[in-house]
Amino acid sequence: MGAVTPLGRMPIKMPGKLADVRLVSKTGSAISDDVRLACLDQVNRSVLRAGIAGPAGAILLVLIFGHALPLRQTVAWAAAVVVVNVTSAWIAGSYLKRRRRNAAVGRWPIGPVTMALTGLAWGALPFFVFLPVSHYDLRAVYLIVLCAASAANAVGAAARRSYFLPFKLALLLPVDLFCLLAHDRSTQLLGLAIPVFLVVMIVLYQQVHRLVLSELQLREHNGEVNKELMTLNAQLGEIALRDGLTDAANRVAFVNALGHAISESRIRDSFVGVVFLDLDRFKVVNDSLGHQAGDELLVQVADRIRGVLRGGDVLGRLGGDEFTVLLPGLNQGAESLSAARRIHRALQDPFLLFNRSVLITASVGVTASIGTSESSQDLLHQADLAQYRAKEDGGNRVEVFVPTLPQISRRKLDNEQSLRQALADGQITAHFQPQIDLRTGQIVGAEALARWNHPEFGMLGAADFISVAEDSDLILHVDAAVRRSAIDARVALAESGCDPEFRMWCNVAARQLTTLDPVGELLEDLGRAECEASGFGIELSESAVTAHAGVAVNHINRIRGQGVRVSLDDFGTGHSSLALLRSLSVDELKVDRDFVVDIDSDVRRRAVAKAMMTLGKDLGLSVVAEGVETLDQAELLADLGCDRAQGFLWAPPAPLVELLAMVRTTFPVRGEIERVGQMA
Repeated sequence: MGAVTPLGRMPIKMPGKLADVRLVSKTGSAISDDVRLACLDQVNRSVLRAGIAGPAGAILLVLIFGHALPLRQTVAWAAAVVVVNVTSAWIAGSYLKRRRRNAAVGRWPIGPVTMALTGLAWGALPFFVFLPVSHYDLRAVYLIVLCAASAANAVGAAARRSYFLPFKLALLLPVDLFCLLAHDRSTQLLGLAIPVFLVVMIVLYQQVHRLVLSELQLREHNGEVNKELMTLNAQLGEIALRDGLTDAANRVAFVNALGHAISESRIRDSFVGVVFLDLDRFKVVNDSLGHQAGDELLVQVADRIRGVLRGGDVLGRLGGDEFTVLLPGLNQGAESLSAARRIHRALQDPFLLFNRSVLITASVGVTASIGTSESSQDLLHQADLAQYRAKEDGGNRVEVFVPTLPQISRRKLDNEQSLRQALADGQITAHFQPQIDLRTGQIVGAEALARWNHPEFGMLGAADFISVAEDSDLILHVDAAVRRSAIDARVALAESGCDPEFRMWCNVAARQLTTLDPVGELLEDLGRAECEASGFGIELSESAVTAHAGVAVNHINRIRGQGVRVSLDDFGTGHSSLALLRSLSVDELKVDRDFVVDIDSDVRRRAVAKAMMTLGKDLGLSVVAEGVETLDQAELLADLGCDRAQGFLWAPPAPLVELLAMVRTTFPVRGEIERVGQMA
């Protein structure tokens, strides 16, 4: 057997700038080579523009002077201005052309030289032609032009002092010298005022220089951060396409791969097979040995399945203990049954879980394309129905899809009717899992989780009926029942003297975002129970927000405006984690348990978690982790900057009476961790 097509793990390296987005832009701070070149670019663009506008200004002055001054001398002066301006523009254009070709430019000393020549040409008019005292209007026009050129230079050359001073001094010193050597008192006084004007220009330059330099430094920094954000987003996108626990493809990636395989099969006239398997009595393993044992079992199951697949086959995990296998390029549909049997046999031997031998079986369903009309959802649904039939027949068997199998869906309809009756009878309620402040060890909040108090089977967890609810409109009623239970619980906590900062969190289903007014319903329920909005929060899954981003933004803004906090749940499992953070205003990120599992032993998981914690902190958000089951995990999360956490380490979801008993408990989180570390 060849290697299975991998959706491999991708190590996440925390970008340095993302960890520290501070910017030092004070005058005198170190300037990078990139910023220096940006300054030089900006000045040369200004010189290019001035080199084009300068000749026009000189010619206009000649026309204004007219016959009042000797035409030959004024034309000679204008010619000198035109020559030096065109030369400076050509030199600046040559520099910019070299920059576009990424050619080396060094310090480019020729630029300040051309600036000095340009300033000298503009200031040399009095030496070309004498401006009589009687022509006050012509002198005024000339001085206005010089002041405008001086101010424009202070702004245009603000990025580089070496361009500002040569032009300024070469422009003003000849004029000042002419004025001081004049024979009339008014011109001499003007010569005394020119140094004052120069000082004013220098002060103006300093102010503009600081602003320009800060802007260029900020632009450089933002460019680096944007690149690193794009890199991290791409890496998170890679992670979002696989299951963090087993490294198999997740539902989105598997469906995409299946659709591509179907398209290829139509071109090559081949078959596509899909295997769907569900572990029998997996819940017993979880309940008796703990979630860590359950997770280890899933990892070993995935490894065994990979061991019997061909190169090019794709292993997927849709959630819980449900696995799928894509079998592309089959010559015959019957080959899919052979593959399903190999997978079933691979799971027959006992699994070793923490030095304990556990025998687990699987119900396997298999189907294969038989024509050109099947979609990826059709094949997945067919394999699911076959797997359901295998489980209904006692499990530990392989079942092939046949067209009569859809009749089995009637059983699901029966389950739906039972759930509908349970809602009417008030059997759907909430259990509460406390959230612990990792700094103080105190219970500072709780998440409300759906439970079904079944008259025959006892208390059922959400995993036992949520899928039935989500396949119908009952999910809206389940969420409403849990929300009301959570609000009533928060009121009971307040009456018992609970800290006002204690917050109750409740999930909002994706369907509520588009079919109902979740904000209005929540506020109505809060008002009915006289519950303070500040003591309540809602959790929106990342996938739900991504699918309905537009309406989600409006709902979030409205609800936060009423004092209810909003958490982005299952962060990191969607396609556009970072893109969501740019468009949403939320209060906290809730890190999915897949990123917490093995965080104390898996360097790559730890790197991803660190990136998420740092990103949340940099954005001013609280960070919460779920699924914490060991002290080592809690300690590491605290060190990474996680604010709160929940998990079986402290307590499973419990009824309200147990939460009330626990709410004043202080768990010695840090102290216990340190004590255990010292004992080790």
